[in-house]
Amino acid sequence: MTFEPPQDPQQSPRAPQPQAPPPVDASQYAAPSQPQWAWAAPAPQPQWEETGPLEFHQALRGVARYRWWRPLLGLVLGVVYYFTLSLAFTIPFMPYLFSSGAVSLTSTDIDSSAIIDTQEPILLLLGLGSVALMIPSVILAMLSIGLRPTGRVWSVALRIRWRWIWRTLLPAIVTLIVMNAVGIALEFAFGSDTAEAISGDTPEIDTRAALWSLLIVLLLVPLQATGEEVVFRGAFMQAIGGWLGAVRGSSAFAVFLRGPWLPILIPSVAFGFSHIYDIWGWLAVVAMAVAMGWLTWRTGGLEAAITLHVMNNLVAFAYLASGISGETAQTESSGGLGSLIGTASGLVLYSWWVNRDFTRRDGRRTRTDLVEVR
Repeated sequence: MTFEPPQDPQQSPRAPQPQAPPPVDASQYAAPSQPQWAWAAPAPQPQWEETGPLEFHQALRGVARYRWWRPLLGLVLGVVYYFTLSLAFTIPFMPYLFSSGAVSLTSTDIDSSAIIDTQEPILLLLGLGSVALMIPSVILAMLSIGLRPTGRVWSVALRIRWRWIWRTLLPAIVTLIVMNAVGIALEFAFGSDTAEAISGDTPEIDTRAALWSLLIVLLLVPLQATGEEVVFRGAFMQAIGGWLGAVRGSSAFAVFLRGPWLPILIPSVAFGFSHIYDIWGWLAVVAMAVAMGWLTWRTGGLEAAITLHVMNNLVAFAYLASGISGETAQTESSGGLGSLIGTASGLVLYSWWVNRDFTRRDGRRTRTDLVEVR
């Protein structure tokens, strides 16, 4: 038996060593790629940014997805909703109106249908009630086009600030006393027709109709006056402010356009034309509208305007129902220069008082929102 000499371990044969498999291309085993249709692509995620401080007339620009056409469509829808609701409100009364002769299909005096007479309680109910329907009309229009929250139309706090309704009550009462005292005194001093009417005989009135009218006035005037404020100092003012808020630039003209004056003045003129008064009455109404628009901007909400408007209309309709002026219905004549001066003096007092009180006690007249970046 022979023996082989030991071999060098490095030269000795070894069992084959396992080799790592080559990398596998996973794409050859993947499912066939699906066609990438445009509609199947994931929707881009919206980006959000914080607005700067927004004043009341700019409040719609704080809507999450504001578009320039939304306020315009909202105004159109508001008109449609208003006429629809007014028609639905009026139709149940039509048999009575025709049978009583209060409304005639042969009447050619169109203006007479717009005059409210406190000796006709049903007509008073229809007149005040139909204006009150402006409130739901505006709210429905805002909901329909996504201008949420709807409380934006009331104030920068997105609600009615009842505290300021009550705080402006005393200034409103004092203001009306000043307006009427100064206005009547000047009308007598100027020897106007209004002074003669006040000093004349009180007409015979139906006491029962007058009492019914007073009840209707107490119930509906707060809603009627609020409805006008929501439209003219709320929705209309904010629609214009929203459009003009898109103006860019630092020039004086650009700053003016973004400011509150056009959103205040344009609705104020429209508000004046919504009344039937003569030139003196029209000027008084426009002056009140401008003052209420300015206060709405200064306080960031409608509360001060609502309070004075409600108190003024309560006094006016109660005055008509009493017959003291010699008339129980609205007329085109609403005084003269003396009445206008009285109105202006009262408005200056009210504006100064409320603005001073608001600045001292609250002062929050802007808000900040998150809006979509486009």
